[in-house]
Amino acid sequence: MERTLSTFNCPYCGKPIGICTVTYTSKTQSLIDQVRNTIKEWREQLEIIQNEQTITVTPRGYLGKETWYQINEVLKSFDAEWVSAGKESRWIIRKQS
Repeated sequence: MERTLSTFNCPYCGKPIGICTVTYTSKTQSLIDQVRNTIKEWREQLEIIQNEQTITVTPRGYLGKETWYQINEVLKSFDAEWVSAGKESRWIIRKQS
């Protein structure tokens, strides 16, 4: 979140008026950056690939039940779908248009 204070003069009385503008950085970040920042704790264990319509998050190896559950809970905020396919299992995040 970034805050900016701007001032301008009132057109009627000439007194300065302060305006605070708040910009939320999560809105300005790309989806892939948001995903990367959210799962940075496990970045060594995951591979993230982006194409035109999806972001795919693939485990590099066995995560263990507890780690998988933690990552799955975090990725739920992106409406990630788990695709169970043995060694090719992965999460798929569909980009909104």
